[in-house]
Amino acid sequence: MRHDPAILHAANPAFGRSTDLGDTTMSEAIRPYDFSDISVLVAEHNSYMRQTIRSILRTFNIGQIEEARTPENAWDAFCLHKPDVVFTDWAPGFDGMNLLKQIRRDDDSPNPFVPVIVVTSMSEKEHVLTARDLGMTEFLAKPFSPKLIYLRLRIIAEQPRSFVRTGDFFGPDRRRRQIAVDSNRRDDGKNDNGAGARKKSAV
Repeated sequence: MRHDPAILHAANPAFGRSTDLGDTTMSEAIRPYDFSDISVLVAEHNSYMRQTIRSILRTFNIGQIEEARTPENAWDAFCLHKPDVVFTDWAPGFDGMNLLKQIRRDDDSPNPFVPVIVVTSMSEKEHVLTARDLGMTEFLAKPFSPKLIYLRLRIIAEQPRSFVRTGDFFGPDRRRRQIAVDSNRRDDGKNDNGAGARKKSAV
């Protein structure tokens, strides 16, 4: 049976007010957005990696950062704090895909439209497609740099995607639009495991 996709336009939060920094380099303009009014949930099993992401987010002046070390704790924190963005790990021992599925499909989810960034060392195409088909917003391969986290947040702020519901899918429209990327991002390709170095996303 063919399902006609229903396009759902989610009301995104007031995400990242743009700040005019004039003629500055990328290193000087690492915070062209004011993220002080958004909250982020970091769901990551590795304490060092969790602290690393938290420290990077602090440099972007994120207003509130919550942490969770298990998918179960992450779901509880998500329902309690209702963050504006979720970073979720996906690794052996941390079922980030089940957490993503809960966020998108569970009847108790407080915000199934929330942007979800999947952070994982499993960057093979099959894993990217699995995360995409479960409703991820962005994919971030480990290892990563602060700039790559910033770029994912910038994409969410500048390129919000409509949500699509079909018989077996609910999530951001899987048909990617081209993302304008400056030369600094192309220079970082060697640090991105191929997941974010191209001008067009692989997903």
